[in-house]
Amino acid sequence: MIRKKLKILLWSLIFFAFLKIGFLTLLLGNQIAFLQAKEKRPAYSCPPEFSEYLVIERNRLKQEAEKIEARRKELELLEKRIKKQIAVLKDLEVTIDEKLKQIEIINNKRFKLLVKAFSEMRPAKAAALLSKMDQNQAIKILSQLKSSQVANILSAMPPEKAAVLSEALSGAPPKKY
Repeated sequence: MIRKKLKILLWSLIFFAFLKIGFLTLLLGNQIAFLQAKEKRPAYSCPPEFSEYLVIERNRLKQEAEKIEARRKELELLEKRIKKQIAVLKDLEVTIDEKLKQIEIINNKRFKLLVKAFSEMRPAKAAALLSKMDQNQAIKILSQLKSSQVANILSAMPPEKAAVLSEALSGAPPKKY
């Protein structure tokens, strides 16, 4: 569950970072092309008020281009941070996977010990304990025992509980007891 959330968060961060970088790159490219097109026009003589306006507009566009360049640099820094965070999240994911595998190994060892304990019990004692257990857990334990042990344990149980467990072991839908 945590792993899925981390992956979703990770891919969301990557997606939005690249989306933002692409958008700002597009804006920067348009402004640069616009400025280059204005600068390549031949200088015509024009009335002074137009000339002043053009100078003001050129300065405004240069300032805007500088702002866009600053944003681009900021985005590059953000992209580096995101990449570092992604690396940290991947390391965390690996660590979590390792811990989950260790927990699974421990749970399997515990279950095997439990099965071994039931296999060494007297059938009447095992039947009494299994009758009081959760049905799914009882079925798991019984499915790991030898058929002769299962037969002895089921024969020591009350008939209705033995029938329910037998049906569940056979693959029939389980009934509550």
